[in-house]
Amino acid sequence: MRRQISALVGVLSLSLTLGACGTRMSTDAIEAADGTAAMRAAAAAPVHASAPLPADPDVAVPATTGGAPATDRPAATATAAGPATAAAPPTRREEPAQEMSSPVRATCAKALAPVVIGQTAPSSGIIGASNFNMRTGLALWLRDVNARGGVQCHPVQLYQMDDAADPARVTSNLNELVNNKKAIAIVGAGVPTTFAAAKRFAEQNEVPFVGGDLIEAPWFSSPWFFPQGGGPLAAYAGAMKEAARAASSDRIGLVYCVEAAICGQINANFEAMAKASGLQVVLRKISSITSPDYTAECQALRSAGADAVFVALEGSGNARFARSCLSLGYTPAVATSALAVTAEAALDPNVRKLGAFLGAGNVPFLATEGGGVRAFRAAYERFAPGTSIDQNTISQYASGRLFERAFALVADRARAGTLTRALLLDGLWLVRNETLDGLAPPITFHRAAPPSANDCYGLLHLTPDGYTAPNRGRFTCFTGLPKGF
Repeated sequence: MRRQISALVGVLSLSLTLGACGTRMSTDAIEAADGTAAMRAAAAAPVHASAPLPADPDVAVPATTGGAPATDRPAATATAAGPATAAAPPTRREEPAQEMSSPVRATCAKALAPVVIGQTAPSSGIIGASNFNMRTGLALWLRDVNARGGVQCHPVQLYQMDDAADPARVTSNLNELVNNKKAIAIVGAGVPTTFAAAKRFAEQNEVPFVGGDLIEAPWFSSPWFFPQGGGPLAAYAGAMKEAARAASSDRIGLVYCVEAAICGQINANFEAMAKASGLQVVLRKISSITSPDYTAECQALRSAGADAVFVALEGSGNARFARSCLSLGYTPAVATSALAVTAEAALDPNVRKLGAFLGAGNVPFLATEGGGVRAFRAAYERFAPGTSIDQNTISQYASGRLFERAFALVADRARAGTLTRALLLDGLWLVRNETLDGLAPPITFHRAAPPSANDCYGLLHLTPDGYTAPNRGRFTCFTGLPKGF
């Protein structure tokens, strides 16, 4: 699979006003990167399982089961990191995707009744360009599972809706998906700034949310949410621990934004995260994502002796922070979230020079080990070779795999009738220490109770040469982290 530096989303600017704001990437670039432009060009033709992955607002992805040759690919692609380039030539085929461990089932003799799922995520507005691969990651899983016969022989129909990170639109979208489209679940929800609205809808309507952005700690606070990976505080604490280790120091500081709720959560839990990592907090410095310069913050952190710093800013703020610190000759080891570095920031020479450790709730997208990773790589090479890929892609692919796994745990009933919300919940409540073949740390759910705490993280490292996965896809787990909500 081609390793491309692409949009690791900047979600730490999440409380910015969204009205009258456009995406930071052009619409043409987004549509070229995720396949929407190619899909529009072929709109009059039937859509097959190998068609480009749609991420257009309010697109329904057909429940198809056929497959086209692997050579069916767009003539040109673009990534969030650069302009359109010629599509890559066919690469060596990875070993075939393997199903998650479960009793061997007979091949589907015929397609059963389709099952409908929905996804709401911000594809426009100020964070739209940073989040579009949430949509393409789930659509990638959809193409893959339908090419394998569907979920227990039921083809999957996916409706994807744009909410522009507007709580009112989130609620409206969820009503449309559940009550009109008859989605039995919301899968891969992108609600980084609108979690409260999503949680309210889920609990009032008893609708399961299977996987999603995992930005806020309350993903683990409700019996109607089923996270597909590790908890946010573990990801943040893991990045802190790894940065301090690289600095050969236990002294860490924090610079965090005043605008976003997630920044406040990080600040409120920073001492506890540092303690779990064996670190000493020397300074916490509040700032703004709109600040044109962070020289004062860098100077204060250096004076406090912070050899490592957790940076809770958005992508362009990260770039200005790196530039400001380097101008002082101050080179702390930096930690942040895997979803907090935009494509532009990842290419910024100052950000690369300073570097960053990034924690993630799912296996890093650059990982090469494990059955789940091999399945993801094989699906990518078959259905979306050369298109933009980032941590969102593999995380939302994992959300689909979790949905799939729930029905595998009730396979006999799933193959005997319609896939219903009640049956999905029965399957989800049977999930115990599930790793999705290495895509996630152990996941456990409970009937009528929140998920078990999952304080494990995967690791990405941004270096002058680009991203690496230092632990090769392995997870590290904490004990003693706070709940964070």
